[in-house]
Amino acid sequence: MKQYEIELNGKQYAVLEKMLSYDNAQRLAMNQSINGYEFFSDMLDEIYSPVEDGWCTLQTLLDEPDEKLNLLRYITAFVFPEDEDYLVKQLGKNVKCPKDFEIVISLNF
Repeated sequence: MKQYEIELNGKQYAVLEKMLSYDNAQRLAMNQSINGYEFFSDMLDEIYSPVEDGWCTLQTLLDEPDEKLNLLRYITAFVFPEDEDYLVKQLGKNVKCPKDFEIVISLNF
């Protein structure tokens, strides 16, 4: 299984920590690897939640500058360098990750 090690700054790390499920946030805090599918599913669910809750539309979400979307694109570029929007295009759909991988996040001070 491929493992991607990604370095984030403090602000990115704080945003990511809030986006992950409790279990994955614990793994993040303990510098453990996180299953790639679960990792991106958590991120996509968090980003898409305003649309599900009726606060906005998907198009509004995509048109507004958003640190969560920018973080998703940044991390996606490590796993899918040919298309940093690969996972953004899956918002509101069942996540398809054709690769079997894990993510390890480190904090860059």
